Amino acid sequence: MPEQWRTVTRLEKADFYADWLAKSQENEQIVQRDPCVSYGKDVLYVETVQDYKIGMLIGEQVGFPTNGTNLCRAFLPAGHHTGKHRHGEEAIHILAGEGVLLLDDRRYDFHAGTTIHIPYFGTHQLFNTGKTEVSYITAMAMDLDLFVRLGRLEQIEEKGANQPGFEAAFPAQESELDPKGRRIVLHIEDAPDEQKRRDEIAKAKRAEAEARGETAESHGHGHGHGHGHEEPAAKKGRGAANQNPHRHGQILILMGGGESPSPERNGFTAVSVAMTNIFEEVPHTSSHLHSHTEAVLYVLEGIGFSEVDYEHYDWQAGDAVHVTPKMTRHEHFNPSDLRTRTLRIEYGIRYFYEPLWDGYEKVEHRETAIARP
Repeated sequence: MPEQWRTVTRLEKADFYADWLAKSQENEQIVQRDPCVSYGKDVLYVETVQDYKIGMLIGEQVGFPTNGTNLCRAFLPAGHHTGKHRHGEEAIHILAGEGVLLLDDRRYDFHAGTTIHIPYFGTHQLFNTGKTEVSYITAMAMDLDLFVRLGRLEQIEEKGANQPGFEAAFPAQESELDPKGRRIVLHIEDAPDEQKRRDEIAKAKRAEAEARGETAESHGHGHGHGHGHEEPAAKKGRGAANQNPHRHGQILILMGGGESPSPERNGFTAVSVAMTNIFEEVPHTSSHLHSHTEAVLYVLEGIGFSEVDYEHYDWQAGDAVHVTPKMTRHEHFNPSDLRTRTLRIEYGIRYFYEPLWDGYEKVEHRETAIARP
């Protein structure tokens, strides 16, 4: 056996400190090798006891360094249901199809554009009640939950075909909230438009100022217009107000999020994983330019590219962009003549670390979306 390798008996003290140093160095190297974009066309799908067809877009198992988080896409054929199970928090966004969620024996209806929150250890199952396939995006922090030894994954029933008349056994949906008052489903047609709401508030304030004979401060109207120059970096603590809200062409508020200038969460109480917003970039624009730790964007519509730590990554609908779990500088571009829409996913572990060290706080390098002729 080589001298640098030898067996350590149970009676010897292992050099755990050296192990920590080595792991730290390994982590530093791993986060520099993030693929950054998961291409939908390359996703490997599998069948499990829970799902007929599911593939991981972002996760350690497919080569992305994460905080123990993942993003998957799943498909549920017409006339079938998923397995029934329970685990840590989960966020789901329905891409196509319609059906029913059973969560702790309560019914919640969904269709394309519905965002769903599964509370921690909620027993749940999806049923396809339509004539076409249901497809959806699902996000969890499963590896993190299992690593800290507090998480569990319990399979209660396997997937299968719907029985004739099965819907009659489900009471009609009573509410979009659960008995504890937590929102479980939000349909996209009910999602508030953050830009519109903040513009309305700003307009009302200007009117009040003019009524008092004061001159209201003017702000750029956003929606893809600006001077294009970077402003001095500004740190934004969690929930800090942003006086210029136009970070994207449009922002639809779903579950809300820790870095959003809007406090609205629409009644959702997600902690470990949240599908916070849908971002829209209008043609020939780019988003604000900023740095923070891990998050994910799933491309719902359009084509574009991101610049991540000064590297260029193309993407299109069906792809996912991974913001690496380090202070990652990034900006998203729409060079096309059509809009792009992306679904933003954040994981709560990020907000455990931000208060510990200001080096992990989000930094705004340029706070507005700008035109890119």
